[in-house]
Amino acid sequence: MLLIAKFALAAADAVAQPTITTQPKSQSASLGAKVTFNVRASGTSAFGYQWRYNDAAIPEATGISLVLTNIQLANAGGYSAVVTDALGSSATSQPAILDVDPTFTKITTGAIVTDREHSFACAWEDYDRDGFLDLLVGNGGILAADGAAQKNSLYHNSRNGTFEKITVGSLVNDLGPTLNLSWADFDNDGNPDVFVGNEGTASGWLYLNNGDSVFTRISRTNFAPNPTQGYGGVWADFNVDGWVDLFVARGGTYGFNHVLYQNNGAGALIGITNSLFKVRDYGISAAWSDYDSDGDLDLFVPNYRAQVNPAGNVLYRNDGRGIFADVSRGSGLDERLDTRGCAWADFDNDGDLDVFVANGDLYGNSFGPNQKSSLYRNNGNGAFTKIVEGALVTDLGIAMGGAWGDYDNDGLVDLFVVDATGNNRLYHNDGDGAFSRVTSGSLVNDGGQSQACAWGDYDNDGFLDLFVANQSNEPNFLYRNTGNSNAWIKIRCVGTVSNRSAIGAKVRLKATLRGKPVEQLRETSGGDGRSGQTLIAHFGLGDATSIDTLRIEWPSGIVQELRDVVPKQFLTVTEPARLQALGAGVLRIQSWKGMAFEVQASTNLEQWSPLTTVTNLTGTLEFMDPNAANHLQRYYRTVLR
Repeated sequence: MLLIAKFALAAADAVAQPTITTQPKSQSASLGAKVTFNVRASGTSAFGYQWRYNDAAIPEATGISLVLTNIQLANAGGYSAVVTDALGSSATSQPAILDVDPTFTKITTGAIVTDREHSFACAWEDYDRDGFLDLLVGNGGILAADGAAQKNSLYHNSRNGTFEKITVGSLVNDLGPTLNLSWADFDNDGNPDVFVGNEGTASGWLYLNNGDSVFTRISRTNFAPNPTQGYGGVWADFNVDGWVDLFVARGGTYGFNHVLYQNNGAGALIGITNSLFKVRDYGISAAWSDYDSDGDLDLFVPNYRAQVNPAGNVLYRNDGRGIFADVSRGSGLDERLDTRGCAWADFDNDGDLDVFVANGDLYGNSFGPNQKSSLYRNNGNGAFTKIVEGALVTDLGIAMGGAWGDYDNDGLVDLFVVDATGNNRLYHNDGDGAFSRVTSGSLVNDGGQSQACAWGDYDNDGFLDLFVANQSNEPNFLYRNTGNSNAWIKIRCVGTVSNRSAIGAKVRLKATLRGKPVEQLRETSGGDGRSGQTLIAHFGLGDATSIDTLRIEWPSGIVQELRDVVPKQFLTVTEPARLQALGAGVLRIQSWKGMAFEVQASTNLEQWSPLTTVTNLTGTLEFMDPNAANHLQRYYRTVLR
């Protein structure tokens, strides 16, 4: 009988011994992130848990889960759990490796990352001109997590690394649902205004910035005709008259046209009827760019969910007089790809603009739920070559959009892609035409049904930070770039004859990086209306100690050059006013209302003397030099006050 009892006890011990059924998973996260490890075990008795870090017991870490907050580099290493039953038998899990990436810090506090909404669009802009970028988020869901109808969110930069949520004004209290937004100075008064594109009968609203952090919605009667869908609105001065115009993509309203609105300079947008802009499929975004380098902005309209008369993406060429031609077929951009978004940039630093196309059908209506995105290199002759090799164009997913930005300031623009499957991707530009997919850090491991993203240096340290907008009442993401030793420069262009936002201006830079001369190009643009592009030109400069040439090609045709510019600074460059000599010492100054100038004179273009200070109250100002007749030759210039 004794032997039988001992045998039964041994058998019971064998049954009761814990068995690990779910091992903790290895993870990669950014600084500041929260990480959770879980373990599961099976057996016949209650279990005790002891978590270990690199085989050393972690005090008070005795739960089924281990939660680490505000992780730092010191937290990197192996984590395992010892599971013990009531009889003292134990089993040890496999170690899970925590990789901590120091490139970015994940922000985890504040409304900007704790609000739970259906966010579909985002864009940075310094709307109060205090020198720090603020953020507008377009929320497109019907109900928020608390059951309330959703409103857009405006976060004001507090200039200390945090943001204050603005709750006053129509911009943040009107109901959408919003799918698109785009900043520009519509009335050239120096304060950025914003267009918000909505789904359904709301169509879209234009909000004027009063200059006191309050936005006023202008009457929809200023839009003629008024579209029934306002999925994607993007600004550009297509006719180069100095006033930004607006293109609105109308989604799936078949039988109608997308709408191009011309700014009449008197506070209204006049709809231009053009059958060329007919709705071919679901167009929910668009992007302007001077792809052919002829000095005027052309238009790219992507399409998705090809249901009726399937059509591909469309490229419209501007002839410089505001007349457009469909050149899609000859360009190579007319593929049927279920495209949700696009982004222009000179990724190969050859002086012309290439385009990324984000593909992926969320509903699986036409091409299936997973697709490859596309990258097209500009050939410089009006056509594009599709890149077919590399992870950037072979990875599968439901890409909703993307944004270019030189996040490591090495002189090459990189690409972040948002994916509705929770598979966000960051591609590092290797400089040889290829991209490497980054696998470390929270940016590419956080998941989320992401819809849009925007790079912007919100803390003014010269390195681009990243915001990611998520739908399904998920919190949005904000990642602060921790920086490195590379140099940089940021340039905000202010139009005087060109539109005040300088949309369409090309900023070209030449500097020596890694012992070789490198030329870079940035075009001022608001992006595709969903993934916003800041209107500040940001350049990474690597080990450059000086910028040889900074060249700005303004939409007006004026070209401005600065030489031997010092890196690591934020420059505001104002377009020279248009100055005309009318004879007999009379000068005409053309600029936007309210601009003040010092008029200077010279006889040799070397020594300049101030004559007077004038303020342009009407847009055109005439000034007479009383001493003009006393000089055989006389040169004049204006300096913005």
